[in-house]
Amino acid sequence: MLEIAVKHRGITQDEYDKKARELKEKQYTLSDRLRSLAEADENYSITLISLLNICSKAPELFASSKVEQKRQLINFLLSNLQLRGKKLDYTLKKPFDVLVNLDYRSNWLGREDSNHK
Repeated sequence: MLEIAVKHRGITQDEYDKKARELKEKQYTLSDRLRSLAEADENYSITLISLLNICSKAPELFASSKVEQKRQLINFLLSNLQLRGKKLDYTLKKPFDVLVNLDYRSNWLGREDSNHK
């Protein structure tokens, strides 16, 4: 049987220090990235909550607005406006199209868990 001799050599202090610096730099980079992602997630949540609050007050905001503000609000929410006789056709812009369908999505939850008391 052929045996292969493997020489085990230690690493030098310089090699160790270099690798330790590389790993510390990578650790700092990952920590910064994680902090950025956490801040982005928090900003997203704040924006979403603000958007939902505005949407819940949309009828009051619209009713109390001047004509130019109403036009801006309509342009912000809707696209492809077409008047066909007495019917107004439109397309909701994102993310408002998703908000309108939230009630429909709640049906996806299905039935309650059989362990629910």
